[in-house]
Amino acid sequence: MGIFSLWPEFHDRAGEPRKYYGDMRLSLADDHLLLDFPYDAAQVAEVRRLKGAKWDKVARVWRAPVSSLNECRDFAAAHEFTIDPEVLLLTLPTRKNSSRSISIHPNGFIYLAFAYDRVAVTSVKQIPGITWDKATHAWKAPITSVDEVVRWGETFDVPVDAAVRQEASAVRGQLESTMAASRATDAAIHIPGMLGELLPYQRAGVAYALASQRCFIADEMGLGKSVQAAATIELLALQGEDVFPGAVVCPPNLVVNWQAEWWKFFPNRNVQIVTNRKEFPADYDIVVVGYSNISTWVRQLSSHKSYVFDESHYCKTPTAQRTKIAKRLARSAGAKAPIMLLTGTPVTNRPAEYAAQLDILGQIDKFGGVWGFYRRYCDAFKDKWGQWHLEGHSNLEELNDRLRSTCYIRRTKPEVMKELPPIVHSPVLVAGAPSVMKEYAKAEADIVQYLVERAKEIAREMGLSERSAAVRAKFRAEASQHLVRISVLRRIAAKAKMAAANEWITAHMEEGHKVVVAAHHRDIVDELAREHGGLKIQGGMNVHEVEAAKAEFQTGDAQVMVLSIQAAKTGHTLTAAQDILFVEQPWTPADVDQTVARLHRIGQEGSVTATYMLTVGTIDQQIYDLIDSKRSVVNQATEGTTDGAFASTSDLVMNLAFDS
Repeated sequence: MGIFSLWPEFHDRAGEPRKYYGDMRLSLADDHLLLDFPYDAAQVAEVRRLKGAKWDKVARVWRAPVSSLNECRDFAAAHEFTIDPEVLLLTLPTRKNSSRSISIHPNGFIYLAFAYDRVAVTSVKQIPGITWDKATHAWKAPITSVDEVVRWGETFDVPVDAAVRQEASAVRGQLESTMAASRATDAAIHIPGMLGELLPYQRAGVAYALASQRCFIADEMGLGKSVQAAATIELLALQGEDVFPGAVVCPPNLVVNWQAEWWKFFPNRNVQIVTNRKEFPADYDIVVVGYSNISTWVRQLSSHKSYVFDESHYCKTPTAQRTKIAKRLARSAGAKAPIMLLTGTPVTNRPAEYAAQLDILGQIDKFGGVWGFYRRYCDAFKDKWGQWHLEGHSNLEELNDRLRSTCYIRRTKPEVMKELPPIVHSPVLVAGAPSVMKEYAKAEADIVQYLVERAKEIAREMGLSERSAAVRAKFRAEASQHLVRISVLRRIAAKAKMAAANEWITAHMEEGHKVVVAAHHRDIVDELAREHGGLKIQGGMNVHEVEAAKAEFQTGDAQVMVLSIQAAKTGHTLTAAQDILFVEQPWTPADVDQTVARLHRIGQEGSVTATYMLTVGTIDQQIYDLIDSKRSVVNQATEGTTDGAFASTSDLVMNLAFDS
């Protein structure tokens, strides 16, 4: 065991009640009342009699519903608790709403009105996407949840308008049709004037995007999402829709790719690119701009008639500037303007990443709004310190069904490219160079010492034992801040295996194979490139240098291409190779999959092998296992398949600190 144990928070090792350092307090958190006080058998017995009161094992407090406000205040006052002002000012309705109805509003949402009842409220909260509407004093549910609403109304004897029942039948058929279309692998689509032909599943993608116009195209990497988006806009134009000028927003290294891809199929279209922050084209049908430049050109990009956001997981963080601007641009378009998000990895770590992207699409209300989404699908909760936790996952099968029946199409390579052999994943353990392993051991000891001391500091600040669950919880909340220190270990582990990596690369070259080598740290990328011909793709290279390097590898004599994972994981085709070696691993399965997809895509004629070189006795194995664990949740959220345990980078930090 590490410094923390599984002993109850309110007892020390001798089993005696622990000393309590905080105020006895009654407070309001989210939609519950919180009672925080040291263990006292008599008081606990009283709390248990409060209607709806439950012990929260995570936050280590008693929770009670707001409906028990008066009883909780009486208890708190009797025992001289500190009562937060918002609790003192809170009042319950003196008269229950007597209206009972379920009806459809002209805004397209279903409204449920009924008198307060704890059981009914608990049950209604289980309807997907439902939220409380303060303006109408009723519950508001998206039309996609009409079946669940009708069943709830019948269960609780709340009258359901005939219009709702009629809508239920229509929506049911529509949802089933949309969900089937989200998995379709062919459609009768023809685009006059297009050079070349769409593959059958690409035609199905265009058909889906035409029907929804605001959607994810989330096909697995390498299946041609960009041509589906371009074809959709071109076909809409042929149908008389006002889609030009349009804007494509993508990672900066893909702007030239997008221009070339559009011209490949639609050579007469005026497609211009933005490569800096000084010049913006004046005349175009389609403009392509990188995420790094959109803040400079917000005014110029606003009010376009169509938008494509490529690699939309770049906008997974709601507070990021590019996410805010992407949302602003999407809102500037007309209500019916086509907006497409393209990404093979809509979720890189956790389901919460969907929310910001759905908000850009204008579809988040169908999932109960941002916070409704978090609560329903991310197991979101607020701890006793007011910190929201969005790292979890819940109802993922339902989430995938909701996405597919609303705005999401995804096909995988095994589904649509059966001729493409599967990827072989091969971890390989190697011994590190002894001199470097000494450096690793010292660095690990220093980091462990720092983490242990930080835990002690938190314990002192909170006035609690280091064994306290509360201390452990606070440490976990800040664990991501320590990843930069963990990255030091990852870099040293890479240095320790350089000789083994060079040997592996040389052996494949001698057999006449082309290989791709992936690493994270710049000095590791540079050293590998110097050793094996100098060909690389990394940050700081301009698009012309990148394209020249790719051409030399794809069609020239060069045998080795070294990739910086973050700089080269998207938008490149390196199908001349069938082998990729990860000298370093990223933190997420999405980054792994994106990088492997440079090889495993349309044009690949052989089986792709991904080799993960892991240095024995280092953090490499833990990172490999972490990625494998994350993948189970990501797969379930994106494809509705595969269940399994979930680990996070926080777990890695905790293990390093407390189990070393």
